[in-house]
Amino acid sequence: MFFRAAAGAVLVATAFAVDRHAFGLLRTATRYDHWGEMREGLTAAKFLGSGLGTAVVALIVGFLDRRGWRRAVAFLLVVALASGAGAVLKGLAGRERPSRQGQVPGRERTVFHGPSGGLRHASCQSFPSGHTLSAFASATALSAFYPEAAPVFYAVATATGVNRVVKHQHFLSDVVTGAVLGHLLALLLLDVGWIRRLWKGS
Repeated sequence: MFFRAAAGAVLVATAFAVDRHAFGLLRTATRYDHWGEMREGLTAAKFLGSGLGTAVVALIVGFLDRRGWRRAVAFLLVVALASGAGAVLKGLAGRERPSRQGQVPGRERTVFHGPSGGLRHASCQSFPSGHTLSAFASATALSAFYPEAAPVFYAVATATGVNRVVKHQHFLSDVVTGAVLGHLLALLLLDVGWIRRLWKGS
């Protein structure tokens, strides 16, 4: 866990360092509109990071897994708790979205304003990316349940993060931080005694 956390810290620091260049590489609205099937794929991937997506995946796990609904409940708990922690951090950080009115493409302000908007929805709600955090928490939990399919789960979660950047909804550092936090929080929660017993069936 220490190695993963250290590697995550390096990734986050790197993302902050290249924030101002990321949109030039991945941008965005006018080009994104012409991405065709790739655009549709990225939009579909974003579903994994939504509340509805989490519920649908839990239902699928509940119906198809031989352990019944125990893993579905564990999955919901892990994703909900990780996403809740991310929502609190988002409200406390108070970072403007790059798409906020007045943010000129290529000259986005990356400042943090603190908890000026409280924990309610406000324009300063960018860090970390909630969709990406939820998607990586989901991918981590599903990979623990079904390790042979882990590359697929993480690929979909990564596509969720890419969607958030190219749509100009998040800075690269928002997405990378969301991915790292989602992964680490899910690992910690999966190892909590009663949650572990739920999904392992022991």
